[in-house]
Amino acid sequence: MDWKAQLDKATAALKGVAESETVKNLTTRAKQTASDLAKAAKQGAASAADAVVKATSDPAALRLRYMNAEITVVSPSDGLQVTRANANALIIADQEGNGLVISLASPKADVTEAVGVVKKLNDTTWDLGTEDGVNVIVLKA
Repeated sequence: MDWKAQLDKATAALKGVAESETVKNLTTRAKQTASDLAKAAKQGAASAADAVVKATSDPAALRLRYMNAEITVVSPSDGLQVTRANANALIIADQEGNGLVISLASPKADVTEAVGVVKKLNDTTWDLGTEDGVNVIVLKA
């Protein structure tokens, strides 16, 4: 089997997994977790530690550790991009032009710039795009 046929076979298998009930249930639960977390952070009911605990307990969350940054994206959207702009910066962006620039230069990771529609919910939690329970980003303080 040539590489193109192998790639097509792998893509078909991934589509089957993405359409499974288990994945759909996890995605729905992740979106609810992100909405609840965003609401609690916005109301001041969730401390930074609470946000990290809730975010990392979600099985569908995207977790990233790079240098001094521990980042969790609860309910990540299709097309979410994480790129390293340079040696001390990460960018997390959705396909709608919204993003965060995270500096890794200081002792702890910190958001240095928000682009597009980004709502800061508390000291460690941001929501990319409209507050819809998708792409809620939590930095470990």
